[in-house]
Amino acid sequence: MKSKTKLLALAGILGVATVGGTFAYFSQTLTAKNVFDTGVYDTELVEKFEPEDGENWEPGTNVNKDVTVKNTGTLPVVARVKFQEEWVNKATGKTIYLLDTSNPEQMAKNESDKTRTPEARNKFENVYQADWEDGEDNPDGLTEGDDSVVFKQLIPEGSEDEWVYNPADGYYYCKRVLKEVTEAEDGTEIVDETKKLLDGLTLCENTDMGAYEIVKFYALTEERPEDDSEDWILFDTQTDGEGNTSYLDTRDMQEKLKAEGKAIRHMKSITQLKSDDLSGYSNAYYTLTVTAQTVQATNLAVQNAFGDLEALEALGCQWTLTDETVVHDGSEKETE
Repeated sequence: MKSKTKLLALAGILGVATVGGTFAYFSQTLTAKNVFDTGVYDTELVEKFEPEDGENWEPGTNVNKDVTVKNTGTLPVVARVKFQEEWVNKATGKTIYLLDTSNPEQMAKNESDKTRTPEARNKFENVYQADWEDGEDNPDGLTEGDDSVVFKQLIPEGSEDEWVYNPADGYYYCKRVLKEVTEAEDGTEIVDETKKLLDGLTLCENTDMGAYEIVKFYALTEERPEDDSEDWILFDTQTDGEGNTSYLDTRDMQEKLKAEGKAIRHMKSITQLKSDDLSGYSNAYYTLTVTAQTVQATNLAVQNAFGDLEALEALGCQWTLTDETVVHDGSEKETE
């Protein structure tokens, strides 16, 4: 089951100009949580789940979610996308896990830990928990703690020629230029859209749902007490030579009470969290935030927005970009 809401994301268009060897370009950034569908990007995704509600996102369950970028404007653009994922405990509001793909500290690998999945291209994709049942969280998302517990179907089959991950900045880049809207012979609009960057999410089957313990009680009353009665008494405990604590077994508890002239009449055992701080990913919200940025497909615009063009070209971004020295009518700009 899945919980899905819709949110309209507002996009701001920024025009930039300088004097002397002038240039101008448009840049646009979208940040959206939950489902968003705008006139520019038309991107759909589900980012929030409530595992403990009636609509549970159960371990091992896959949710189909598509992420694409669509150009509905009048200028060709290039696009990149980054992700942020967050787990928050519903009861306490505490952040259990947080990761932003554009945060270099969070994305850095812990080379000394050889237990991590080596095939993962980055920490966002890496599914890893040091202990699947310790109930401990990792609020800073750093390398010494657990990684994500959500598998992402990133760059699915058929999209390999469309997207590439850049470890230098944590963004996924569309390798080609998205064309401006054109008009077909029948008058309909032809809109350029990327292939899927994300095709689904799966909650790991072994997700840490908390550290639990069995608690043993006995009662001395003739009639079995109600479950919330104070007549239930906790079994005594014992500690071994290694410092491990356990409950006395029933025979030893009976013998101890017999010496006091008492006898166990009823027993019960319950399973409960060892502590509220060891609840793992149970009773939690998961939010996936997608930030898509596009920029006008000109050399200077892309370089100013995205950085080193040669490095991006080496990754496979073979963009055909307009040279700022050529104006729209094809004449040369005056340069100083």
